[in-house]
Amino acid sequence: MRLFTTPASPWVRRCVVAIMELGLEGRVEFVPTRWPHTWATKTVAFDPAFLDATPVGRIPALVTDEGLRLTDSGAICDYLNAELGGYKLMPASGAARWRMQSVIAIANGLVEAQISRRAELLRDARERSGDFIEKMRQREQRCFMALEPAVAGFGTGVDLAQIAAATACGYADFRYPAEDWRGASPGLAHWFAQFSERPSMRATKPVETPQ
Repeated sequence: MRLFTTPASPWVRRCVVAIMELGLEGRVEFVPTRWPHTWATKTVAFDPAFLDATPVGRIPALVTDEGLRLTDSGAICDYLNAELGGYKLMPASGAARWRMQSVIAIANGLVEAQISRRAELLRDARERSGDFIEKMRQREQRCFMALEPAVAGFGTGVDLAQIAAATACGYADFRYPAEDWRGASPGLAHWFAQFSERPSMRATKPVETPQ
């Protein structure tokens, strides 16, 4: 399999952490991509191999051994968990699955707001919408607060819900280090500090995407 990656993306990190937790590193070729910092506002010249893997031009993208193209981190993690991981990271059905999905949905909203704010901040200062930036920031705050009680339902083993929450927290520290999300979510902060020590998390700490 081939997974197209960038070291800054929380969506990519979610997939790579899942791969490592499932012990599938030996079955995946990681294909680095380059993204100019103008990606948010200008057309990007994509590598043909990347476009072949993901016509929508989104990262990450997984091409399976059978040639199936998966261009969404949720779909990629579902595939890895169900087809290759024996449902180790999320059960196939039942109440536990839907509890995890509810956490993942909040984490998705958090990451979407973080990246939307990042994209707006990459615009020329004269073109930025302060109202939009604040709207995304407030959405992030609500999501952090919503994740706080979810920590009580986290088990001792790793799962896709925990991976989604952890990578969202990690992206906040990477892109917005001056902001104190921990103040409103101390339980989440405590859990994240411990979860971050997992080898899969330590090996995937975000760094800026090569241009």
